[in-house]
Amino acid sequence: MDNKGVILITVLWVLVILSLIAWGLGRRSSLEVSLLETYRGKLRSTAAARAGLSKVLDMMQRSPTSKDTLYATAISIDAAKTPADIFARIDTGPDTYAIIQWPARNYSTGDSKSPLEYGLRDEAAKININAINVTNFQILSALLQEQGLTQPQADKLAMAVVNYTGTGAATTNGAFFDMDDALLKPKNKPYENLLELLEVNGMTKEIFDKIKDEVTVYGNAQNGLWINTDTADNAVLQAVANATSRVNPSITAADIISQATTIRDGADSQSLTQDDGATSIASITNPNWPSALQEGKSGFYKARVVGVDKASGTRTVLEAVISGPQGGAGEIVSWQRN
Repeated sequence: MDNKGVILITVLWVLVILSLIAWGLGRRSSLEVSLLETYRGKLRSTAAARAGLSKVLDMMQRSPTSKDTLYATAISIDAAKTPADIFARIDTGPDTYAIIQWPARNYSTGDSKSPLEYGLRDEAAKININAINVTNFQILSALLQEQGLTQPQADKLAMAVVNYTGTGAATTNGAFFDMDDALLKPKNKPYENLLELLEVNGMTKEIFDKIKDEVTVYGNAQNGLWINTDTADNAVLQAVANATSRVNPSITAADIISQATTIRDGADSQSLTQDDGATSIASITNPNWPSALQEGKSGFYKARVVGVDKASGTRTVLEAVISGPQGGAGEIVSWQRN
């Protein structure tokens, strides 16, 4: 009798152990299948993002804009459609699609506006740090002051940005401030990537994160700084206006901002609508209008393409800078995947 009890207990323990082994093997198999599905979804979403980017290049060549505005940047928008109609879902395969969108920035929009923007962004809407020098450094300084720096701190950091390229123009002008040249790391050529700003003496990750969407390294800086009034956001317009007022105190920054946003946003005073850019900068009679604020066709654009695999819900984000000459085929000059 006792032997039968021992055998029964042993058998039960064996069954428990075998059950645990089977459960573990099943869970491992399930996990491997799940990882495989995730990996396959990632591949599909990456392919969708790349296909979406190719679609953007095709649209830029087939339907270029005659004028870049917030509503239509680089690609013309049919009057019967909206940017969301075109860019919110681009089918790239039987189970994938792409979205060309951005988190909304500080434009003049109503509370009912979507927190997302659809379409490309104009690099000429930003402050080109390769065009900042000792004569216009106040613009970059004003942008830095918007982030909480004092004017002396902002001036010093703005001039350090100039000095990093090794031009020597800033360090030879002692009227601005005293700078320890031994701390500088000049590269003796223009910035090629925004991340180089983190090498500048005094630039912190916190400051960089606050200004990275307002500055660029792309575009022809040989003819001086130019910012597209029709696509610049409020922070950039504020920086230009404040810098202009600082150089000439008789100029009111609020007047410049008011005129610039009227041109940019159109009669409805709302950004990202069809009448954006309807008024020309030529209508301005202000003799003190900032030379940096101009209108023109940009040569560089940025796309944020989200590839989506419908089956798994996996997403891949590609950000690319595109060189898009008027009437020509666009070319990807920089990209990164998130």
